[in-house]
Amino acid sequence: MELNIIAAVAANRAIGYRNDMVYFIREDLKRFKQLTTGHVVIMG
Repeated sequence: MELNIIAAVAANRAIGYRNDMVYFIREDLKRFKQLTTGHVVIMG
């Protein structure tokens, strides 16, 4: 079994703020889609 972890982390180590991402970078979202399409994704 292979397990990969992807985390978007701010400089202060925050992973979110008020139920939202701490920043928005279009290239990051494209890369996330490329890595996860066709695979099981657990988010939370």
